[in-house]
Amino acid sequence: MITVRLIGGMGNQMFQYALGRRLAERHNTILKLDTTFLLNRLPRKNFVFRGYDLNVFNIQESFTCLSRFAMIFNNIAFPLSYCYLRIKKVFYPNCIVKEKKDYFFDSSVLDSPNDIYLNGYWQSERYFKDIEHIVRKEFTFKEKLNGRGNLIADKIRNVNAVCVNIRRADYVTNALNNAFFGTISKEYYQRAEEIISSKTENPHFFIFSDDINWCKTNLKFNHPTVFVGSEYAGKKWQQYLQLMVMCKHFIIPNSTFAWWAAWLSENKDKIIIVPKKWVNDSNINTDDLIPSSWIRI
Repeated sequence: MITVRLIGGMGNQMFQYALGRRLAERHNTILKLDTTFLLNRLPRKNFVFRGYDLNVFNIQESFTCLSRFAMIFNNIAFPLSYCYLRIKKVFYPNCIVKEKKDYFFDSSVLDSPNDIYLNGYWQSERYFKDIEHIVRKEFTFKEKLNGRGNLIADKIRNVNAVCVNIRRADYVTNALNNAFFGTISKEYYQRAEEIISSKTENPHFFIFSDDINWCKTNLKFNHPTVFVGSEYAGKKWQQYLQLMVMCKHFIIPNSTFAWWAAWLSENKDKIIIVPKKWVNDSNINTDDLIPSSWIRI
C-alpha cells in the first residue's frame, strides 16, 4: 500500500496524487490518501486553510482510516495521525519518505518499496512521466460544464485561445505567501503577449483570475480579450480549470493550479510561458518543476 499526505491547494494535491499513483502502479497496490492535515482547523498564524479538492476528478479515491475519522472529528484526527506516524517510524524507520528539498526531483523516490508514506510536495512531472497516460485519464472531470461555462467553451474552441492566469488572493493578502512567492508584474504579461503574438496568428486572450476586477483595471492586451470572472469558476474552481485546459496556449504565473492547466492541455503545439522567478528566494532552484519545452521569462 502507498499512502500520500495531501497538503496545499488543488495543484499541490495533484502533484502528490500523481507520484503516489505512479508508485502504486509500479507495485500493483492501492493508493491511500491521508487528508488529516487538510481537514485540521486548529488555529495557525498566517496560514491559508485548504480543503480536499481531488474529488472533482475521476481518480482512484481511497482514504486512510484516520482520514475518514477526520471527516467528523477533524481537530482530533490530526494529532492522532502525527503520533501514529511518529510511533510507526520508530518501529519501521524506512516507512516514511520525506521530500528532501522543495522543487527538487529525487530519482531515488521512484525506487521506493511498497508500504510507504509519502510526505512532500513532489512538484515535477518526472515523478509521473512514465504513467502520463494514466494521470491524464484520471485528471478528467466528473462534472460537465454548465450552461454558462459552455458559452465560454464555445468561444475558446472557435479561436486561437490563449489562457492567461493571474494569481493574487493569498499571494497578496497573506504575509508568508507574499514574502515567499510575491506577485507577478504587469510587465511579465506584456512581454508574454509579445512572445505569443510573434509565434501564433490571431491570438485571443482569455483572462482567468481570483481578482478579475484588478485584471480589468491593470491589464491591457493588444488583441481580443475575454475576462472570465469567478461566476464561471464552479465548485472548487473546477470549471475554471476545465476552461483553462481547453485553451491552445498559456501564460501562467507561479501557480501549480495554472501549471496543471497548461500540462493537461492536449494541444501538441502549445506554447507555455512561465515566470523565470517562481519564488522570491533566488537560492531555490525550480528547474525540475518546469518542463524543458516551456518558455521561461
